[in-house]
Amino acid sequence: MENRNPQLQRAIKVLGARQRQHAQAMRPQATKLVDKTFYLNVKVDGMSGINQLVDANTKKLVGVTNFDGNLLNSGRDVVIDSVRTLFTSDGTDVTNANWQNSERIPAQLQNADLRLIQTNDMLIDLPMTDTQNFKQDDHRPIATTPLLRAKEEFKLELEFPKGVTIPTGKPLFMRLEFRVTEAKK
Repeated sequence: MENRNPQLQRAIKVLGARQRQHAQAMRPQATKLVDKTFYLNVKVDGMSGINQLVDANTKKLVGVTNFDGNLLNSGRDVVIDSVRTLFTSDGTDVTNANWQNSERIPAQLQNADLRLIQTNDMLIDLPMTDTQNFKQDDHRPIATTPLLRAKEEFKLELEFPKGVTIPTGKPLFMRLEFRVTEAKK
């Protein structure tokens, strides 16, 4: 099991700076850090162009996603330290996709871009090939420790090259995982 102490130390520094920046004049509250993984399972066959993977209508549903809309609750800032993507065609829908039987990135997704944007700030902008190392336990470290702020809308999007569409017929599922340190007040 990997040692995540360096990621935790970076997260503490980022969150501490955020807290000092927005110090409350009233009564300061203790901040609790939580090690968490945000995940999202989506069916990608038939996708093309720019796809918003999370929006205001996204609802937390065990086995599908733990995102609840496209903004974090008040008092819950998040520092992202890594990302990984899994793909599978083994299953009939996202609730029973077999992630243990994950496959290599499909050809149509290899040149797609994954972006996480908040208030016009690009937090993550990666080609899909950079989010999967073809090993089950690998996560791609995010060295910039992006801060996803509470109560501010964000976009999580997948953009395909012009003219590229994932074929339909055979279901294809993608799982995005973001390892984060969440600060709860």
